[in-house]
Amino acid sequence: MSSYRDIINGTLQNLADKMKEVSESSGVKDFYSRGAERAKGYARVAKLSLEINGESEELRKVYTEIGKLYFEQNEAAPGPLYEGLFAQAEKLRASLRSKEDEIRARREDFEAAQAEKSGEVEVEIGDFEDIVNATESDGSGQ
Repeated sequence: MSSYRDIINGTLQNLADKMKEVSESSGVKDFYSRGAERAKGYARVAKLSLEINGESEELRKVYTEIGKLYFEQNEAAPGPLYEGLFAQAEKLRASLRSKEDEIRARREDFEAAQAEKSGEVEVEIGDFEDIVNATESDGSGQ
């Protein structure tokens, strides 16, 4: 009669042999290869997407710079195609200047108020012994 351990060891050995056989089969290898290729494909798509985003941002910056240069060179005579956009840009620039002026004025007010408050203020607390004695008598109920 076989012992319980022999049965378990034999079962475990049979299981290990089957696992090895399955892992070495072409089906598992093909499945692994397809998964690995798919993962590489996803990684490439992610990398290309990041590159596209970066280059799109660079292109946007170039377009912005072109527009800025054109605006600066043709501010006096924008031409009929650009008159509306030039007017909109000028309106925004005026609004920005107004807000910057307000910020500057408020900062000056803050600085003036701070300068007024920065003078030294003397506060008389009293003698240390008197404070301790008063506190002791308050605590003792006297």
